[in-house]
This record gives sequence, C-alpha cells and structure tokens, in this order.
Amino acid sequence: MSINLITNISLVVVATVCTLLLIRNTPAISREYKTSWLNVSFGMFSANVGLALNLTRDFPALSYLYVLGPTELNLVLKTLCYALAMVLVFNGLRQWYPLILSVQRDSQRKARLYRKLVEEANSVFLRWDRNGKIISINRFGEELFGYTKEELAGRPVLGTIMEEKDSKNVDVEQLIAGIQSNPDAHRHLESEYVTRTGQRIWLAWRNAYIDAGHNNKPELLSIGVDMTERKRVENALYELASSIGYAQGKKDMLRDTMRHLAQAYASKYAFYAVYADEKEESMRILALWDGETLLSDMVYGLASTPCQDVLQGKLEMIEQGLQEQYPEDKLLQKLKVESYFGTCLKDSSNNNIGVIAVMDIQPMRLPKWSQTILHVFADRISGELERRNSEENIYQLAHYDVLTGLPNRLLFHDRLEQVIAHAARNNQHVALLFLDLDRFKHVNDSIGHAGGDVLLNEVAARLKSCVRESDTVARTGGDEFIVLLSDFGTEKQLLRATSELSDKLVEVIAQPFYIDSMEFYVSVSIGITVYPQDGNNIDYLVRNADIAMYHAKEKGRNRYEYYHARMNEIAEKRSRMESELRSAVFQNQLKLHFQPVVDVPGGEVMWFEALLRWQHPKLGLVMPDEFMGLAEETGLIIPIGEWVIEQVCRQLQGWQQQGVAINALALNLSMRQLERVGLIAVLDKTAADYDIDPSQIILEITESMLMQDPERTVPLLKVLSERGYKLAMDDFGTGYSSFGQLSYVDVDSLKIDRSFMTQLEKEGSAACIVPAIIGMAREMDIRVIAEGVETSAQVEFLLQQGCNHMQGFYFGFPMEARECEQYMQASKHAWQNGGTAL
Repeated sequence: MSINLITNISLVVVATVCTLLLIRNTPAISREYKTSWLNVSFGMFSANVGLALNLTRDFPALSYLYVLGPTELNLVLKTLCYALAMVLVFNGLRQWYPLILSVQRDSQRKARLYRKLVEEANSVFLRWDRNGKIISINRFGEELFGYTKEELAGRPVLGTIMEEKDSKNVDVEQLIAGIQSNPDAHRHLESEYVTRTGQRIWLAWRNAYIDAGHNNKPELLSIGVDMTERKRVENALYELASSIGYAQGKKDMLRDTMRHLAQAYASKYAFYAVYADEKEESMRILALWDGETLLSDMVYGLASTPCQDVLQGKLEMIEQGLQEQYPEDKLLQKLKVESYFGTCLKDSSNNNIGVIAVMDIQPMRLPKWSQTILHVFADRISGELERRNSEENIYQLAHYDVLTGLPNRLLFHDRLEQVIAHAARNNQHVALLFLDLDRFKHVNDSIGHAGGDVLLNEVAARLKSCVRESDTVARTGGDEFIVLLSDFGTEKQLLRATSELSDKLVEVIAQPFYIDSMEFYVSVSIGITVYPQDGNNIDYLVRNADIAMYHAKEKGRNRYEYYHARMNEIAEKRSRMESELRSAVFQNQLKLHFQPVVDVPGGEVMWFEALLRWQHPKLGLVMPDEFMGLAEETGLIIPIGEWVIEQVCRQLQGWQQQGVAINALALNLSMRQLERVGLIAVLDKTAADYDIDPSQIILEITESMLMQDPERTVPLLKVLSERGYKLAMDDFGTGYSSFGQLSYVDVDSLKIDRSFMTQLEKEGSAACIVPAIIGMAREMDIRVIAEGVETSAQVEFLLQQGCNHMQGFYFGFPMEARECEQYMQASKHAWQNGGTAL
C-alpha cells in the first residue's frame, strides 16, 4: 500500500470523526450561533465527501462507475466538494468574527477596569512570590507605605514593610510559609506594619494563592484594608472603658478619660464641663486635654458659645469655621479651634448637667459610627458624675449641717482631734467657744420654724464673718454653735484673741434680725474652754465649754464665761439635782405650802397663794429658788406644773367639804406652761374633776412672761379670763411692761414686787414708784397687792397710799394645809393686834 493511499485514508477518518463530533454537539449550540455552526458542520461534511472521492482515485477498477476512480467526473465532483466546503466553513467563520472581536474587547475592557479598580481602590493590592519578594503594589499601597512600586519590586516583605515579628509576636517568616503551603488557613489576617517614615499602621489582609501568576509562576495576592484608624479608636475606647469600668472612685479617672477621648477622635482637645452656678449661666471645665497636658477648674460664660447651643439642642457637630460662627467665644480664639463635636451630659432624670466635647484645630469629619461613641461615653461619664455627686451628697449630709451648711458635730470632732494633735506636736494652744442663742424659742414660736431657720442661717453667716479662714464654725444642733480657734503660741495670745472675738460675737448677734418684715432680737451666751489647760480629752473640752456656757446664762445671758475647775462641782451638783428632781416628781417628794393674801383694813384673808416646796430626803426642805430654774430648763416644769394644778384643786375641794372658809387659791404659771399647747385643757379638766369653779383659781404670771412673747401670751390670757380664771400680774415693776399693755389683758390683781418693799424705809425712788403704781392701778380698776411686806412701817406706808391688800411674812409664813385651817379658825391674828406674824 502506497503512502498516498494511507494518507488519504487517514484524512478521511479524521474528517469523518470531526464531522460527527460537530454534528453531535449541534443541539447544545444557542440559536443565534446554530446557523454558523451548521455551515461549518456541512462544510466539514462536504470536505469529507471530497476526501472520499479523492481516495477512490487510487482504485482504477472503480472507474466504471464514472464518479469513482481516476475519472474526469470524479475530479470535477471532488473539486466541487472542496469548493463547497470552503464556502460553508468561511461563511460559518464569518459569523463568528464579531463574536471573537466582542470577546476580545470585553476582555480588554475588563482588564482595564481591573487595573483601574486596583489603582483607585482604598485598599492595598500586594502581589508577592513564594520567596516573600514583592512583585507589585497598587497606588494606595505606595501612598500608605511611602514607597513607589519600582522601589518595592523585588524587595522582600520582611525588613521592608514588616518586622520579623508582628505586634502579636507572630513570626512573619513562618506566617508566609503557612500562607504558601495552605492559603485557605490564612485567608484573613490582621497585622501591624511599618511605613517608610517609621509610622506604624494596621492592615487587615485577605490572602489568595495563584498557581499561574507573573510569568506563569505561582504567586500570592494579598488585599489589605487600612484599619489603623479603627485600631486607634479601639485602643482608645479600651482605655476609656478601662478608666471608667475599673477605676471608679479614682480621683483623676475622668480627667484621664479626656485624654483617651481625644486620642479616639484624633483631635487636639477633649473636655467635659458642668454648670458652675444655679442660674446655669456659666460652665466649669473639670478637665480639658490640650494634646499635652490636662487643665481643669476653668469657668467661662455660656452665652454665645457652642456649648450653649448643644445644651439647647441646636447642634452637635461643626466640621469647620467654628470661630467664625462664634466670634464672641474668646476660649475658641485662644485655643485656635476650627471644629467641634459635643453632646450633653445628663442626670438620671434626663436633666442637662453639662457638656462633653472634642475639638480640633483642623476641619473634623467623623463617620456616623464614631459619632455614637461620644454619646455612649457621655452616658457613662454622666453616670460616674452622678455617682460622685451622690457620694458627695452623702458625705455632705454626714458631715455638714443641712440647714446652715456648717460642719456638724461629727466633722467638728474630727477637726478638733486634728487640731489638738497638731497643737500637741507644736506646743500650741487651742480654744473652744460654745455658743447658745438666748430667746431663740421666742422667734420659733412667733413666726414658726421656717422663720427660725432663717434666723439660724443669718446667725451662721454672722459667726463666719467674725472668724479667720483657718477657724471652724460648727452647728452642733438646735440653736447651739461651736467655734474652734487654733495656732496660738502662748496662752496670753489665746486669751486676748478669745476675749476680743467673744465681745465681737456678743455684739454682732445682738444686732436686730429682720424676718418677714419683722424685727427680732436674740442674744448669745458663750462658754470658753482652753487646751491644754482645761483638759486633753475632746469630750471633756466640749463638756467644759458647755458648762461655762450655762454659767454665762445663769449670770444674765448675753455674755461669755471662761471655764474653771470649780464649775465642774456646780455642774455635777446641777446634774445630780436634775436626776433627783425627776425622781421627786414621781416619788411624792413635792409639797405645797400656802401664804395668805389679806385685806388689811377689813382683817380678812382673801385667798392663799400656793407655794411649791421640795421635801428632799437628805437636804430637807428645798426652796423653789434652788430648783425651779432647773425645772424650766429641763422641761420638768410641765409635769410639776400639772401636779400643782391638781393639788390646788384637790385642796380646794377638801376645804369646801370640811367647811373651811378658803374659797380661792393662787398658783404660779411658768413660761414653759404658757407655751405648751393644752394648758387650758389641763386646767378645765382638773377643775371639773374636783368640782372647782374656775373663779376659785388665781393664775399668777410674771411681768417678764407677758413681755417675752406678747403675741402668744396675750390671746391665751384672754381665753383664760373668758373661761372664768382670775389673773394676777406677779413681780410687777421689775420688767419692761407698761399699764398700756395691761389694758390688753383682763388682769384682776397686780402684785408689786417685793424688792420695792425693802426700799420703802430708805431714801430712794421706791417711795415714788410704789405710789405711782398704786395710783395708776386704781385708775384702771385693778386690785393692787403688795408682796414681801415684813414691817408695820411698810404696812402704814401702803395703807396711806391706798394699798389695802398685802402679802408677806408680816401676815404669816408659808404654811401647810393643816396650819392654814388653824389660821382661818383664829378669831384674831397677831398683825391685827398691832404685832407681827414673824
């Protein structure tokens, strides 16, 4: 078989296979390309026919068929088949040409688009080979790292843009090897890099392994996103959260927060401020970070400032031109601020309490997510501020007087302890001034506790104005204050300073107080004790000053007294007497004596005055002068007074039942009893219980009691008079009242004070005053009774002046009830015989 035959057979087989393959895949061809596909298929079939005809030319024996064998017709047909095949194939390929061009153009366009995306992307596109050398980098990478792509090409990643170990202490060489061997395991990475200028930046990478890359060699494609800003914010927020979450109570915590906040926003300034005044017209900057240092305690006006607009809800963000919008804000000009972002600090009631803001000297553009950070930490800082305010309020309540704002007893004791310790180390002297207001209760009763509070505040202000800044003025309760003076080198210096200050305090407090358009006067009694002369113990020093203060009160008030050791004996005696007096009330140690009030010309006993006595188990009979003052101060006068009222009514009932001609008894009322609500009820109930008519009870009040609180006393006395009780003005002439004031009170009797009786027999004003009192009382139809009459000369004088009613030892000593009965049974008394009962 010849080579030509073998070749022709091979061509026929190949052509047949290709034709069959084309025909087989025809159904998968889309409609628009099926015509060209069929043209090519039929062209291959026609070529296949031509090849078959050409094969028969090698077999002459087939020539009898005309179209086969080496005949002319065979040649013509073969040629036609080839020509038809060429036409059909060409026609099919002609239809594919636009498609080929379209694909080529799309490919080129996509390539250009990819290159533009890579070059214009805000991400790093880094290609590097398996040896860790850089192949190429896009423009963003060039700008970020500070190298051109030509400078980076061929250079190793390690030592150029990465250190051998990254910020997480990962060996970068091993990391590269891991990416090369298993790219999927290192598809997402975050790492720190170094720029040409040494600046550290953070990138988040997405890695892909390419089998056929540059020059058909394997390479790695890493796409990196700059997350330096995010990392910086994360770190700053972590510091913020740590400073707030783990350092609560730390003094400088919120100040440190401002530094972290400025770092989070990459701004020069960050600050927070709260209202500096009650009118909310100014702000106090508690912490301001200026990029280098923390500043604090700056006060500035709110008017025409961005903070004012933030608080009013008008704005939060000004990206640039801040000074132009607020030309009157001098702080912005001083700091050269260009942009501002702030929000309100609020308390738990959603009330504005301040502002937190960041500012920069450059225009500021913040994404939305970063703007919310300030609001989050504004809430956290607001909570911390409120917590601190609560702690301060608790401390304030625990250590300062709520009304006056002065240190209270607890804080005073703490300061006293510190001052004494300092004085002991430095051999110095300390003084305590214990102050108690006189007649303060009168103010409270006149205008109520609210008015009393106003007076106490004014007293506190006056006290503080008189002392040095280093001294302490404290309110220990009620109307009591303590002044602590320290740093005296010698006792002489201390005594001079304390006496001068005490004189000043007495003078200052004595000045009038104006409350609700009314004028009030109070005075102050001061007790002074000195360290170390009067003791080293804090409690002893306070007690000693208290004792000295009571001595000042006993000596007339409105004065000061220095403590001395003998006062302790008096105080102990006083304390013991108070305890014994309390027991006496409940152990029936009190008793009543009675002294007659007589009508001298008529020789009749008008009534008896009930006088209180204390039958002490050890001391014997104790006179009221020795314990009534104590009873007044301690409040024991109330149960004692009620006991006296009951005993008077019981005694009157007993005498009535026995037929004794004593139809009335007088008893003394105290100021405490007049001030106490319920006096009238006690009198009415007791009188009713013993079937006593109110007219049989004569209530004696002193002139000073009427003057002490006339607004309260006069209406009360009117009610008592209207109910039938008789009223007598005791000790008249020693106070400041006048007959004009008596006209407002239905007084039945006026008792001239016994002090005038002792002066009648001497040359002096008493001989003029007594007749004047008698004359005026007669004109007002008020009965006059002279107290303390002891001699016949006094009786003669009084009778000559028209005073017929008298009381005193001349007519009889105070006596027990049994003796009163005997007194009344006597047909004639000694004084009626020209003698005396003495």
